[in-house]
Amino acid sequence: MLLEELIDAFVEASLEVFGRERVECIVLHGSALKGGAIPGYSDVDFQLYLAPECFDEHGALADEQAFALQERIGPLPWQEAGYRYPQASFLDVRRLPEWWTGPIPGAYRVLFGRLPADAIASAEGLRASSRRYLSDELPARIRLRVHNFADADDATLPRRVRLLGTDVAPAVFALIAYDAPDALELWALSKLEALVRLEARYPGVAGPADARRFFDNVRILYGGEFEPELGRQTFRAGVAFLRWAERLGQTLGAGEAT
Repeated sequence: MLLEELIDAFVEASLEVFGRERVECIVLHGSALKGGAIPGYSDVDFQLYLAPECFDEHGALADEQAFALQERIGPLPWQEAGYRYPQASFLDVRRLPEWWTGPIPGAYRVLFGRLPADAIASAEGLRASSRRYLSDELPARIRLRVHNFADADDATLPRRVRLLGTDVAPAVFALIAYDAPDALELWALSKLEALVRLEARYPGVAGPADARRFFDNVRILYGGEFEPELGRQTFRAGVAFLRWAERLGQTLGAGEAT
C-alpha cells in the first residue's frame, strides 16, 4: 500500500472506533508531511482531537477504544511504505497541557474536521517550549535513555537508537528556535534542514557534528541490516550531542554555551 492509502485507512479506522461525531479533527504532521523521512526509521505522525467523552477522568482513552483502534491499524503494512509505524496523540482541546504548542502552521495537514483554534502553535509558545525542553526536560530524558541502554542486548539496539532519536530531533529544533523571532518557520523545517541551521549557528562545534553523525548513521542502520557495532557508535554520538545540548540549555538564562 502507498502512504496515502495507509493514511486514509488510519482516518477511517479512527472514525469507525470513536464515531464521526466525536472526532473534531485529525491532523497529519512530522516528516511524512514536511519531508526528510528516513526509510525504516521515521514514523507517521498524527494528532487526533476528540470530544471529552472519549477520555476517562485521567485523560486516557477507554480500554476498548484503544484495543479496537490497534486491531484496525496494527495489521496495516506501514513498513512497505518506508515508515516504521504510526504515532498518534489523542487530545482533548479543553484540557491541553500548559506546555502544549500544537501543530506548526504550514507543517500540518487536516485530514478530517477542523483544527480547534486553541490548538494552533504560536511563535511565543514555541520559543517557551524550546527553552523548557532544553533546560527542564532534556536532562532527565538523557538519564533515562542511558540507564535503559546499559542492559540492552543487540536485538533491542534498533529500538534503543530510535528512541534516542525522539530526543535528538526535538533538541535540534529547540536549539535553533528558543530565541528566534521566526520560531514557527524554523519548526516547520524538516529535521535535516534544521540540522543545517544548527551547524550554521554553531560552526566548528562538536555538538552539531555529533548530531550529524547520528543521522548519517541512522540512514545506514535502517536502510538495510542493522549492524550492532555501528548502532553502539550511533547511540554514543546521539548521547554526546544531547549532553552538549543539555549544557547549553542550562545556560539559557546567562548567555549561550560554546
